[in-house]
Amino acid sequence: MSIMVYSSKTPTGKARKGKVTVRPDSGSIKACFPRGYFADGKQVKLRTGINPDDWKATASKLERRLQIELEEGKLDDGHGNFNLGRYQEILEEYGLRAKLRLVKGVENSDDQVPPKPEMSLIEVWDMYCEYRKHEIRESHFENMYQGQYKRFLESAIETTKSEDALKIRNWLIENRNYNTVKQLLSNLSKAYQRLMRNKLLTHNPYEGMAEEIVNKGAQGKTQNEIDIEIDDDILDRGKAYTWDEAQTIIEYLKNHPTRVCWHDFVKFKFLTGCRTGEAIALRWCDIDWDKELIFFQWTCNRTTKKFYPLKNDKTYKGDKIRKFPIPKKGELWNLLKSIPQGEPGDVVFKSKQGKIIYSGTFGLTWKGCQAPSMKIKGIIPELINQGKLTRYLSPYNTRHTFITHAVFDLGIDEKVVSKWCGHQIEVSSKHYQDVAIFAERINPEVPQQQSELDLLKQKNHFLQQQMEELKKLLQDRGK
Repeated sequence: MSIMVYSSKTPTGKARKGKVTVRPDSGSIKACFPRGYFADGKQVKLRTGINPDDWKATASKLERRLQIELEEGKLDDGHGNFNLGRYQEILEEYGLRAKLRLVKGVENSDDQVPPKPEMSLIEVWDMYCEYRKHEIRESHFENMYQGQYKRFLESAIETTKSEDALKIRNWLIENRNYNTVKQLLSNLSKAYQRLMRNKLLTHNPYEGMAEEIVNKGAQGKTQNEIDIEIDDDILDRGKAYTWDEAQTIIEYLKNHPTRVCWHDFVKFKFLTGCRTGEAIALRWCDIDWDKELIFFQWTCNRTTKKFYPLKNDKTYKGDKIRKFPIPKKGELWNLLKSIPQGEPGDVVFKSKQGKIIYSGTFGLTWKGCQAPSMKIKGIIPELINQGKLTRYLSPYNTRHTFITHAVFDLGIDEKVVSKWCGHQIEVSSKHYQDVAIFAERINPEVPQQQSELDLLKQKNHFLQQQMEELKKLLQDRGK
C-alpha cells in the first residue's frame, strides 16, 4: 500500500502552479503565494517568523494550512486583495507571531470598519516593496528599497527603541543623508496609503512628512551608507588626489607582495576615470586594438553582482556607449597588453582567485576594516601611516583624479574629457555635439593646447576628409 505524501513541488524541484510554498527567501523564511489569485496579479511573499536554522518541519505544516486557506478563499478580503489580517491570525496560531495589537484610537461600532491589526514598520515596508518590485529597475530595487532604505529604517528602530513615526523621522533627519531621507519618507507615506486603500491599515502616520523637511541633517551619517558613486563636483580638485599621489598608490600596489593583484585594476581606473562598475564589467570584446579604442557599455551592480547595459541605468546621464582612446604603445595600451588576454566574453580584470571582482572586497581592501571579526589594513590608511599620503579619498575619487589631471594638468578641453568619462557639464557652446567626432583622436596621456578654434579646425578637416571619400566613392561607382 502506498502512502501519499503532500508536496508542493514536482520531481524537477519546481513549485506546482497554484501552490503555496514556504521556503528561504532573502535571508528569512517566507510564504510565497501563487500569482493570479489576487486583484493586482502580483505574487505575494511574506515573512513567516520561522527560525531559518530549523525551518523545514514548521514550514511544511504552515504550507499545508495556507494552501487550504487559499483554496477556501479565506485569504481573500472579499475585494480581490490579500487578507493580511487572516494571515497574521494563522501565524499567531502557530506561535510565530505575538498576540495582535489593535490600532489605537479606533472604536468599533456596527456602522464602522472593524479595527485592523497594527503592522510593524518593517512589515509595511516589505509589503510595499513586494508591490513595487516589478515596477523598479532590479539594481535600483536591491540597492535602495531592499538596501539603503531598509537599513535606514532598521537603524532608526533599533536606536530609538520605537516605531513612533515622529521619532523615526527625527532620527533619520539628524543621522542620515537629507535627500535620501526625503525620498524614503515619501515612499513610506505611499506604502501606508496603499495599505489603507486595501483596508489593511486605518491611518498614515507619515503623510506630508517628506514635504515638511526644510533643513539638511545627516550630522551622524556614515560613509558606508551614503557613499554613492555620483559625479558631484567632478572638477573639484579637493576631491581628487594629485597625479603624483596617484602614482604613489600605483607604485605601492606594484611592489606589494600580496596586493599586486589590484595593481592593474587601480591603474586602469586612474588612467581612464571610469566608474568602478564599468571597470569590473570591461570585457576583451570591448577593446578594439585596430581602432585603438575602448568601448564602455556595461556596468556591474555592486548589490546584484550582475552586468547591465549603461542605457538601462536611468540615473546614468552620459552616452550609452562611450569611446575611450588607447594610443598605441601608450601607458594604457601597454597596461592592457601586459594582461593575459582571455576569450572575447571574459572580463579583463579578475580577482586573485581568477573570478569577477566584487566591488565590496575592493572597497574593504582600499579603506581597510577594524572590526574585531575582520581586521584589514587598507591601502590608503597604510600609505597615510607611511607619510606618503595625507588624506583618505574613496575609490570613486580615482575618477575625479583622472578628470582633474586631464583638464588642469594636461590642458585637455573639458568637453572632450566629459565625452570620455560620461559626465555632464554645463556647456553654452553650440559645438558641444561636434566634440564626439574627434574626441577619440586626442591622446589622453599628453599635454594638449586645445582652444575652441582648434576644435572647429579639427571638425572642418574631418568633414573635408569625409567629402573627399564620398566623392571618390561616387566616381568609382560611375566607372
